[in-house]
Amino acid sequence: MKTNARRRLMQSAAAVLSLLSTASVLMLPASADEPYDVYNYNYLGEAVPSQAGYLAERSVSGLDLGTKAFNAPGDLFKDEKDQFYLVDSGNNRILKINSEFDAVLQIYDTFTMPDGSQTKLKNPKGVFVSPDTGLMYIADNENARALVCEPDGKVVMEITKPESTVYDQQLTFLPQKILCDNAGNIYIVLNNTTKGAAMFGPDGSFIGYYGANAVAATATVIANHFWNAIASEEEKRYRSRSTPTAFDNFDIDTVKGFIYTSTSSGSTDTDIVKKVNPEGYNLFSYMSNYTWGDLFSTWYSGTSYKTKIVDIDIGDDGSINCLDATTGRVFQYDKEADLLFIMGTTGDQVGAFTQGNVAAVETKGAGCENIYVLDAGKGTVTIFGQTVFGGIVHDATKLYNGGYYEEALEPWLEVLKRDGNYRRAYLGISSAYYNMGRYKESMEYAKKADASARYNRAFERYRSQWLRQHLTQLLIGIVLIIAGVYALKYYLRRQQKKALGTAKAPDHKTEGGTAS
Repeated sequence: MKTNARRRLMQSAAAVLSLLSTASVLMLPASADEPYDVYNYNYLGEAVPSQAGYLAERSVSGLDLGTKAFNAPGDLFKDEKDQFYLVDSGNNRILKINSEFDAVLQIYDTFTMPDGSQTKLKNPKGVFVSPDTGLMYIADNENARALVCEPDGKVVMEITKPESTVYDQQLTFLPQKILCDNAGNIYIVLNNTTKGAAMFGPDGSFIGYYGANAVAATATVIANHFWNAIASEEEKRYRSRSTPTAFDNFDIDTVKGFIYTSTSSGSTDTDIVKKVNPEGYNLFSYMSNYTWGDLFSTWYSGTSYKTKIVDIDIGDDGSINCLDATTGRVFQYDKEADLLFIMGTTGDQVGAFTQGNVAAVETKGAGCENIYVLDAGKGTVTIFGQTVFGGIVHDATKLYNGGYYEEALEPWLEVLKRDGNYRRAYLGISSAYYNMGRYKESMEYAKKADASARYNRAFERYRSQWLRQHLTQLLIGIVLIIAGVYALKYYLRRQQKKALGTAKAPDHKTEGGTAS
């Protein structure tokens, strides 16, 4: 009787412990404040629960800012003073908002032309404020122009369709997005060309096109190229032509001068995100097989979808923030394109967005402490705040990417204490140990991250290090082995001679006769 009772008690205790263990595993990584699953990818490319790097803090509408509701807002930009410019497309205006995002500083709805006349915007799509010129650049879509203005709204230059043989005169001029580089050159994304962004000089003169996407090398494209090569001129007229997909948004790293572009449409993943230098070369071209967004186009719902990166923002720390309209998620990468965090979803709660209607992403802070997402469907801006875990990851990433690998070791170890699935930490620790000359530990963490290249590099150094440390012992051992071999041969030879000498010795005869 006592045995049965004891057995039932032990079984109940085991069940309770199992439930507590399961609950702790499920509840630890996610935040109860978020309306979505917080996840990242492990070294196998599997989506696993993760600690949240950001939490949605609040959602701001036009009414919250003391003005009328936003109507299909199209863009959001932060200047060097941490002031925001929101393109309220449906209301034909641009709002200048303070750094706390709780008050409107100025409303741009009427502008003064150089001749003194007044003009208004018509469905503006993009805005940019240059830290070098101090001017505001506006993509005024349905007015078929771009405006360059002083902070008070006085227009200093109007850019319209170029009168150039390079520009197809049959095309309308419909600016979508706009930015200005450190030299004052102006880049405009148009929605009806695949040649790249239209590039203008500081004086508004048309220069040409910049950063066109490449044609994806699909089986169809290769086949078309082959048949076009052997077809006659008459046949070529009726054959389809392969054209690249146009990119539809971009941002500039004002420190380094690189322009990052994002492409949301197209049948392939080619050039979804590009890092383009001043010569127009894509520095991410070696990442042709890299996946931006979710590694697999299936998540908990089990349904298939295609990632649609509609906006890109380069943070003050060099982080690359990509906004996926399909899933309503922000994918944050460091400047080396290693995934840091994933946040957002589709839905009605704070931190969730209207599917297919997110319009822009923007960041603020030297450590990317805040992320802002503009939802055109809801007419709101959602503000995400960085968590303690997110701050540690960004500190470690900044040290690591700055070449301070040893200094980044402790933050990376702290990251692993908080989230053992965080693959980026294993890579950072492996690199830290490598630069400290601790190659064996570097190999261990590279193996845990399934980073074969890092493991092989550490193994080569570990092998060389081991050989140097044990060279004397190896040489002595080799000499002893050789000496032993010679000694053994000498001994065996002596034994062999002795045996042969004994075998060849003559028979002994007895004195006075033959031995019987």
